[in-house]
Amino acid sequence: MISLAEALALYPQQVRPLRTVRVPLQAALGHVLRAPAQARCDLPRFSQSALDGYVLTSEDAAAPGSLTITDHIAAGDSGALRPLQRGECQRILTGARVPPNAGAVVAQERVTVTGDRITLREALKPGANIRWQGEELREGATLGRTGQRLTPGHLAALAAAGIDEVAVARMPRIRVLVSGDEVRPAGTPLQDGQIWDANGPLVQAWLRAQGYAAELAYLGDHRDAVKQALDTATTEADLVITTGGVSVGDKDYIIPVAESLGVSRVFWQVAQKPGKPLYFGLRPGVVRAPSAAAHGDAAAGLPVPPLGDAVLLGLPGNPGAVLIGLVLHVRAVLDAMEGAGAAGAAFSTGVLAADARADARRDCLLRMRLAIGDDGRALLQPLPHQDSHMLSNLADADVLVHLPARAEPYPAGSIVRWTRL
Repeated sequence: MISLAEALALYPQQVRPLRTVRVPLQAALGHVLRAPAQARCDLPRFSQSALDGYVLTSEDAAAPGSLTITDHIAAGDSGALRPLQRGECQRILTGARVPPNAGAVVAQERVTVTGDRITLREALKPGANIRWQGEELREGATLGRTGQRLTPGHLAALAAAGIDEVAVARMPRIRVLVSGDEVRPAGTPLQDGQIWDANGPLVQAWLRAQGYAAELAYLGDHRDAVKQALDTATTEADLVITTGGVSVGDKDYIIPVAESLGVSRVFWQVAQKPGKPLYFGLRPGVVRAPSAAAHGDAAAGLPVPPLGDAVLLGLPGNPGAVLIGLVLHVRAVLDAMEGAGAAGAAFSTGVLAADARADARRDCLLRMRLAIGDDGRALLQPLPHQDSHMLSNLADADVLVHLPARAEPYPAGSIVRWTRL
């Protein structure tokens, strides 16, 4: 058995990053950037008005006065613009190009308009209300950084700089295998001793919320069926997640069958509660490249990608432990696969609102509710029913709180680490 910290440190060491692909910007959300992009234009691309108003020369902007309106410029107008002259101004709208000799733009509500003339009531600072070409960044400037997971904000910045394609990590292919003779998909008729599956929906929904798709299949507790399913999954998927079948029961076949197929064990059992019987292994050089990617490489005269490594994460069968496995372990594996710079769950600190149990030998991971205290700090309220088989508080919990192993409980007011579920 290894510590939680040791387990999390092993993922980036053992998991090989997936290959780099280029994808259209509109398909890049959630992908991890593999190389910075270069701006294809200045930002702003041209000097423009920041508001609706009137553009005038810097000399006329320096003091109150009366000016003649000579032109009207709207956003998107193309063609040559007439240069400004002293004593003149031009009506201009937000985002429109400013004409030659522009020195400032005055907001329309700060002038008096009489016919074709305006009266400037107060002086303006040089350059007022003008967004100058390239003031944000210059053509060729670097945008993004390697290892950055792309958000809507990143995509907006890239698009504004004329970038329509980016180099990212290929999205991992994921297979979820739910084991157990007693487990049936929700809604199907049950016989004595059978239960409806919570783990499959939990894993698929969690992955979907993170931006990943996954195929789901059910395994009975039969060695041959487990072998066939694992053999197929580890040659078609980059990450295989199993639930159940990794402890020491008579029908816990996942580990022995996986290792008979060539899966190399990295660790089994983590000093965490819940979720101790967690398995991490690698089946090297067996995963076939996606057919579309392989075909594209061959058509382009490039070598077809080599066979990749399959990662096997065997999670315990109780839903509470499965949730821990997803938030901490699956997240860390996915980040390692994609080469994310910020790997693993992001933790913050908060204050316990009530006493919380601890364990002398294992780190405890408790589901809690998050509130904001009067002092602005995160306030963490422990929930009942924390046993790994219990489901009721999964719907109430906001966060997962990490309590390092120790003999005595953590009293209310303790500063602890938490991450969102």
